[in-house]
Amino acid sequence: MRKGFLIIASLLLLVVSYAQLDTSKVHRIALFVPLYLDSAFDAGHNYRYGKTFPKQSLSGLEFYEGAEFAVDSLQKEGVKMELHVFDTRSKSSTIGLVSAIPIFDSVNLIIGSVTGNEYLQLASLAKQRNIPFISATYPNDGGVKDNPNVIIVNSKLNTHIQSVYNYILRNLGTGKIILFRRKDKSDDRVADVFKSLNNSPGGGVLTIQTVTLPDYFTLNDVKPYLDSVRQNTVIAGSLDENFGRSLAVAGLGLIKDYQVNLVGMPTWDGIKDFNKPDYKLLPIIYSTTFYNPLLDKWSIAFEEAYKKKTYSRPSDMAFKGFEILYCFTKLLKKHDTAFVANLSDKSFRLLTEFDFRPINWSRTGVTPDYYENKKIYIIRRFNGLVTRLN
Repeated sequence: MRKGFLIIASLLLLVVSYAQLDTSKVHRIALFVPLYLDSAFDAGHNYRYGKTFPKQSLSGLEFYEGAEFAVDSLQKEGVKMELHVFDTRSKSSTIGLVSAIPIFDSVNLIIGSVTGNEYLQLASLAKQRNIPFISATYPNDGGVKDNPNVIIVNSKLNTHIQSVYNYILRNLGTGKIILFRRKDKSDDRVADVFKSLNNSPGGGVLTIQTVTLPDYFTLNDVKPYLDSVRQNTVIAGSLDENFGRSLAVAGLGLIKDYQVNLVGMPTWDGIKDFNKPDYKLLPIIYSTTFYNPLLDKWSIAFEEAYKKKTYSRPSDMAFKGFEILYCFTKLLKKHDTAFVANLSDKSFRLLTEFDFRPINWSRTGVTPDYYENKKIYIIRRFNGLVTRLN
């Protein structure tokens, strides 16, 4: 991994560009990822970390590596394209500086694994230059309005909660349902979304009991709210991963005497503890935008090629980097200036199904404020298996 980082860094310091020049149109794509190259190398381009690897660079590097593999596949298919990669944590390639270089006069698509202010900057740039912007990993709209060039791949929290709520309604609605939460403003938001979804003119559709747990709770704080004769659906009403882990530990102590389904948030997709054998007998259900069973031929082939080149297994970010660059480059090649109007084209899907819908905050608005992927997968971890439930 460190060797790969050094090679990539030496290229990106000059801004890397892959190209197949031809008389036909060459589409140009700008990829923005956080690699933190400035902090990894000194003024003489000497690596600062010795034999270790900078953790802050890992996510961006893995996304980039996946995208690099996608470029190789596209070129083997004869796709004419250029990829320009920018480190969003480099002083020389800030979004403001990069947007002023001549290449941006001919960029056809922006892809960003970015968050916060960088997301807002790219959204603004996309609007000013009329360039579609694929927000690859940020589950937020950032308050963007009247900007149909913004395309959110990683669905927002409300979309996830609605899918989880619908699943509970269809499959677990007859049992005891308890939403456990912290005394925290961010948890207020989760509870409010569930409450809003559950409201109807005739009252609540589901009977959901909401319980605020103390900061350091144990199974004895959870146990009194469970029903010994019915199935219990325990909802973790918090995005905080430590709260989720603590609730899962409590669940492990309860499954001998109670029927428990533990339902979590989309942040649970990254909790590696749930892969441990200790959690095998606790049904853990959560939502995710990306689903990869790792059993299909393409995934197996990609993993083998990735390990051969990087001496490591591909992470979820590597799969996302490949899939997003590959699929949207193919869509761009097929539809060109009509790219945004054809986001629903499923011709080039590899693993993940996307369902992009125009979002209009104003009932009278004609132009979408942005597009959001509304496809959510409900996943269950149980008995050592990861199963798709919808």
